[in-house]
Amino acid sequence: MTVHRVADADGVEWTYDDHKTIGDPGGMGSVFEGAGRDGTPVAVKRVRLPYPGVSAERRRDREVQISELLLHTKQSGNETSHLVVPLSFQFVDEDLYIVMPKGDESLGHALRTRPFDLPSGVQVVRQIALGLEQLAAGSIVHRDLKPDNVLRFGSTWKITDFGLSKNLSEGPVTVSLAAWGTEAYTAPELWRNEPALPRSDLYALGVLACEVFTGARPFPGPSGEYRRQHLQDPPPDLRELPPRLARLTLRLLAKNPAERPQDARAVVEAIDAYARGLRRDQEALVDAALDLERARANGRAGEAAATDRAAQAEALRLEAISELGDVLANAHDDVHEALPDARIDRAAHEILIAGLRIAFETSEPLRLSAVADPGGSVLTGVVRLVPPHGPAQLGEVFAHLAYLPGSDGRRRWTYTGPDATDTDRRTLDDGAVLTIVRTALAAAAHVRKVGRA
Repeated sequence: MTVHRVADADGVEWTYDDHKTIGDPGGMGSVFEGAGRDGTPVAVKRVRLPYPGVSAERRRDREVQISELLLHTKQSGNETSHLVVPLSFQFVDEDLYIVMPKGDESLGHALRTRPFDLPSGVQVVRQIALGLEQLAAGSIVHRDLKPDNVLRFGSTWKITDFGLSKNLSEGPVTVSLAAWGTEAYTAPELWRNEPALPRSDLYALGVLACEVFTGARPFPGPSGEYRRQHLQDPPPDLRELPPRLARLTLRLLAKNPAERPQDARAVVEAIDAYARGLRRDQEALVDAALDLERARANGRAGEAAATDRAAQAEALRLEAISELGDVLANAHDDVHEALPDARIDRAAHEILIAGLRIAFETSEPLRLSAVADPGGSVLTGVVRLVPPHGPAQLGEVFAHLAYLPGSDGRRRWTYTGPDATDTDRRTLDDGAVLTIVRTALAAAAHVRKVGRA
């Protein structure tokens, strides 16, 4: 047992045992069991910089800022009943310590150990929505809402862990999925690196609500599948749920943020309306609206899949063009050393020698096939020898290009000879560029020799 002490500027002191951790360590922080001087249990989060650098320091400083904002919100008399507000925070050397009330259990632990009946589950979701409403009132977006970041204090559920949160009064912010957030709860717009907004938290609430109500997440993964599932797959139809709860959950899981509830308050109001009950004719209206919501969810999923495929195709096209520019740039020194008068136009993908243009075409014709599987897509182009002042499309083809994945899964440019049916595909590297250029120049010289004869 190793007991450590932390104290704030007012002399209030807490202790913690760094052998008694709570939950799993985060990317930059670990949480330990602790106590105040009177024995009151607390949780002490220690945030250490995993590596030196501006981004890590900025993330730590943002956690300080959010802690200050939450403390100010509570001290100003604003509602924070469903948020775990820090008791104190302070630095010890380079480490940040945040002292927080200690909950009885996390929602993640509860879901792993027992199912919720529907009335209990409804209250859990309602209280989390109240927490999101309180965050939004303080212009805070959480960005990592998940069951392990929801704690129970007696019968009250509260949102905690604001390490990834952002003060929206400073403007929107994008999210780096490589380091932040939890894939199973990440909204579609964040997978597209669009700004994180309160409706992104509502999407995470939809995933969480589905988990609380049914015992399963709507998109089960595994890790390599989450992006496609969140962006493209329709959510389950939730026929086991009462129609109004099913419709609310589907709206929270809408691919388009604009089609989710307006805010967390609207979610609370919808749950409260569900609790009050409806007449039979009103229930029939809800049934009809739910059928429409299911149809829309399936339709939107199809549209989202098409949009995502198009975005991936465009990203692949830009990647291929950039890679071809790199190949030509790598060949530049060899070509220029042998032929000092040669010039390589990397932007146009052309080599200019003795009045001739050897054009590596990637604009037209540029074709994308197998779009449904970008990893197996093939981008094709040609290499032409273009006479001075002649139109490029009439130049003689000296090689056929293809940008496609190799046996190691990495995409690279390859080429064959002038025969389009040639299957002897070779890697297009700087040596291959020299070979193609030499062949093109020899052909041009032959044409001129024949012409003089």
